Amino acid sequence: MKNKRKYYVIILFLLFPYFVKAQTDTLEVTLSQAMAYATEFGYQSINARYDIDIARKKVNETIAIGLPQINGSGSIANNLKLQENQIQFGDTTITTVFGTKYNNSIGGRVDQLLFDGSYFVGLQASKVYVRLSENVERKTNIELKQAVAEAYFLTLVAKQNIQDFKATLETNKNTLKQIEAYFEKGFREDIEVDQIKLMVNESQRMYDDAENQYKIALSILKFAMGYDIDKPLKLSESINDILLTIPTTPTLMSDIKTHIDYQTIQTQIDIKGLDIKNQRALAMPRLSAFLTYDYAYFGQNWSDLVKTEGSMLGVALSVPIFSSGQRSAQLKQKKYELSKLSVEKQMVEQSLKRDLIVAKANLENAQKQFLNARESKTISERIYQKSLVKFKNGLLNSLELSQNEGNMIESVINYNNAAMNYFNLYIVYKKANSQL
Repeated sequence: MKNKRKYYVIILFLLFPYFVKAQTDTLEVTLSQAMAYATEFGYQSINARYDIDIARKKVNETIAIGLPQINGSGSIANNLKLQENQIQFGDTTITTVFGTKYNNSIGGRVDQLLFDGSYFVGLQASKVYVRLSENVERKTNIELKQAVAEAYFLTLVAKQNIQDFKATLETNKNTLKQIEAYFEKGFREDIEVDQIKLMVNESQRMYDDAENQYKIALSILKFAMGYDIDKPLKLSESINDILLTIPTTPTLMSDIKTHIDYQTIQTQIDIKGLDIKNQRALAMPRLSAFLTYDYAYFGQNWSDLVKTEGSMLGVALSVPIFSSGQRSAQLKQKKYELSKLSVEKQMVEQSLKRDLIVAKANLENAQKQFLNARESKTISERIYQKSLVKFKNGLLNSLELSQNEGNMIESVINYNNAAMNYFNLYIVYKKANSQL
């Protein structure tokens, strides 16, 4: 596993040619780099890899059960007062003491499993559990990539809002200066000055809110990546860069068996099959061998202890004979559980096909909504610019200008929401298509 992690780190730094060289440097990442970073350093991903390590050690633990088991024992005893015993000879009772003051021993025992059906099944099951842990890691990384992708794009949208609302704020401030100058010369009414002030205040509010939303979105992204919240992070891609990568004609996945959910349910079925196999193995004999060797030291004085030794070699056999139907009932329960998993597998297959069709349809619809929102944004911006020129030339009143500005801002917000929805549904489509 350590070699595998080293491999991940090497690949990660090949992907990140502009990685930081000191803790104070700014990390700059593309979307794909942010997702790769999360799969290596994300908290959930790290724990998922630990689960794989634990499962692999469980395999080693199971293997060790079938290998020789060696145990040693020893004792040192000083009989402060030996127990008196009575022996009856006819009508005569004799009180005597058996034993010596010192009684020490040391020995060892070797046990070797020769045959146990449950052991071999357990060995197979432990290896399948490793596969299940690997499935969990892959599932975790998919969920993590989705979270990072959505947070990355949300941060870009928040950053774009700052730029858009800042430009609107500056435009309104410049317009206010011009209208105030015209008002002082008597060419404009005070109601128009007040109307522009309201526009400045509103654009200032939206700008401040956009800055706050950007800070929140960036912290969410850092946390999802497993990146230090206090360190600077820069996103090197724009909204358009990412949206251009979305295919205009999404396709359906040809093989549903490549999906992680299908592979997970199949692994669960394999585990349950081994569980049934183990239940049957419990009715089989268990055979083991043992070897013991012991030394005993005893005497009245520590300096002249007498040594004796003994050894034993043997086999032990355990044969299940009758369980009053308990094993049979347990076996039937596990078979029913396997049948349930088979039904769940069919349900997973159909749900994955359904999810893919829905994801494809939603993505195609989101694409249409995005293109419509983009066109509306372009038109509303054009209308606003023309309205601004007319207003400055006295051909349009401030209320009409405010309405056109409001329409433009609404179209910008609708565009950003449509872009975010389009991208998020693309991620959902990729997830359904086993492409994350």
